[in-house]
Amino acid sequence: MEKETRSGLIRATVVYFVIAAIMGILSFGSTLTVGEIGSFLPYIPPDMSGVGVYVLFVPLLVGISFFYVSILIGALFEGTINRVIISGLYAGGFSSFIVVFMIIQPISETTQVAGYLFMGSFAIYFIYSIISVIAELRDQHYLRVISGALAIFILGQVCIQLVNLYMVAPGVPETEQVTLIKEMMNIGFGVASGITLVGIFRDSRNVYLSQFGGIASNYFFVTALSLIGTLYLNFIGGKLTEVNPVIKQLSPYIEWTGVVIVGAFIFTVMRRGITETMMVPTELGDWGKHVQDTSSTKGKQLKDFTEMIKEFVDRGQKERLIVKLFRFLNENRASEPEMGQCLKELIDYEDQTHPNFAKRGSSKKVDDNNQERRMLILARTVQHINALGLGAYRSTGQNQVTEEIKEN
Repeated sequence: MEKETRSGLIRATVVYFVIAAIMGILSFGSTLTVGEIGSFLPYIPPDMSGVGVYVLFVPLLVGISFFYVSILIGALFEGTINRVIISGLYAGGFSSFIVVFMIIQPISETTQVAGYLFMGSFAIYFIYSIISVIAELRDQHYLRVISGALAIFILGQVCIQLVNLYMVAPGVPETEQVTLIKEMMNIGFGVASGITLVGIFRDSRNVYLSQFGGIASNYFFVTALSLIGTLYLNFIGGKLTEVNPVIKQLSPYIEWTGVVIVGAFIFTVMRRGITETMMVPTELGDWGKHVQDTSSTKGKQLKDFTEMIKEFVDRGQKERLIVKLFRFLNENRASEPEMGQCLKELIDYEDQTHPNFAKRGSSKKVDDNNQERRMLILARTVQHINALGLGAYRSTGQNQVTEEIKEN
C-alpha cells in the first residue's frame, strides 16, 4: 500500500471511530429526546418528541459505516467489481439515512414494514448490479438478462405491497381504484419482465432482432413503457373511465399521444436497422484509418515512427506499428512467409488483462509486466528483420527504421 493511501486510510479510521463513539454515547448513553434538540431540527411530528435521539443518530451511524467500509475496500482492493461494490456501498450509505430511520422509529408499524421493503429492494438491486458486471466480464449476456428480468418482477411485487400498506386499511374491503392500480402494476411489471428476456438477442446477427434485443436491454425504458402501455390499454378498455369518469374528457389527446409514441418507436427501430444493413459493409473502421494514416508518402518518411513505437511500448497500441513494419518489409522485397515470420509475435501479442477484483497495486504490476513484454517482443522483431539480410535493398531512410527500433 502506498504511503499516501495508508495515511488517508488511517485518518479516515480515526475520524470514523471518533464520530461513531460520539453518536453511540449520545444514542445509548444519554436520556436526550428528539423534542429536546428539536430547535436544531426541521419539523418533527409531535409523536416523535418523546423518542430518544437514537432514532436520528443510529441511521447516521449506519450511513457513515457504509462510507467507511467503502473507503476501506477502495484502499485495499481494485478492479471493476470493486468499483461496483464501492458504488453500491455509497448508495447504501445515503439510502440508510432514510431506510434505517423508517425501521427503528416506534411510531408507525406501517412505516417500519415499508422500511424493510425498501431495504429489500436495495439489496435486490445491489445483487443484480454485481451479477450484471460479472456477466459482462465473462461475456455471458444471458445471465444479465435473466437476473434483470427477475429483479424487475420482484421490484414490481414490492411496489404492490407498498400499495397494500398505504392504500388499504386493515379490515376494510379494497376500493375499485386500489384493485385497478394493483392490477395495472402487476401486469405492467410482469410484461416488462417478459420483454427484457428478448435482450438475449442483443448480439444476434439479424439486424432487426439485434435492435429489439438492444432496446429490451434498456430496463428502465422497458419498465416505464410497459407501465404506460398498461395504463393506456386500461384507458382504451374503459376501466379507467369506470373508476374515474373525468378521464373520458381527455380521450382524444391520450389516443393521439399513444399513436405518435408507437409510430416514433417503429420508425426508430426501422431506421436503425436499415442504416446498419446498408452502411456496415462500407465502413472501414479504425484499421482503415491506421492504413490511411501510415500510407501517406508526404513529408519525412519516418516522421511518426517514434510515436508508433511509443504507442506500442507505453500503451500496447500495435496496429500502426504493424502496418509501418509491413510496408517496410514489403518495400524491401521480403516474401509473405518472411513477413509473417518477422511480425508473428507482434501480431499475436495481447496485453495481460487487469484483474477484476484484486489487492490494490496488482494493476500496476500487470502494466509493468506488459511493458517489459512489449519491449522484448519489439527487440525480437528487430532481430528477425535483421536476420532476413535485406540490407542490399534498403535506402538510407529505410535503414533508419531498424535503428529507430533499436534505440527505443
